[in-house]
Amino acid sequence: MNEIIQDKVFQENTLEELNHKPAISNQMSQNKPKRELPKSSTLGAMFKDIHQEVVIEKDENKIELNEENLQVLWKSFLEENKATLQNAFMNVAQTQVPVLIEDRITFTVTNNVSLEMLQLHKMDITSYFRKKTTSSTVVPDFQLKKNESQQKNYKTAKDRLKDMIDANSAVLKLIEKFELNLD
Repeated sequence: MNEIIQDKVFQENTLEELNHKPAISNQMSQNKPKRELPKSSTLGAMFKDIHQEVVIEKDENKIELNEENLQVLWKSFLEENKATLQNAFMNVAQTQVPVLIEDRITFTVTNNVSLEMLQLHKMDITSYFRKKTTSSTVVPDFQLKKNESQQKNYKTAKDRLKDMIDANSAVLKLIEKFELNLD
């Protein structure tokens, strides 16, 4: 649009010069306005937007993350995402009782499968807690802690026989009566 106006002005100037002065080709070439590049381009507009300040509005619906509301937020996370989360993850997650240690939400699991299921959704958990709380550095932490009572204890035959004799003395009488050699 700027070029069209410049061309029109140039044409008017040259017509006036031709009417008032004799045509000299050197004068017309000297009076011809130079074309200029546009002052703003699409690339320039993009760079202009880069320097604009970004204002983040404070969301008043966010709550402070503490031990009391951690359990409530965890249950609401499971309820809100029930349709999109895997059933295996839901089974593991519903039994979890997360604990807040500084800015870390600590989950303690007893086996590797549960650990893997929780770790698969680490990003979902992190983004949910950051969106709902005022803590922007909250991170889930997963710990594997084997339960001592669940570990299998392997006993020898002599140990099992001793346990049976301790539980019922009639077993010892049967061994002696039938003269069994259990060495």
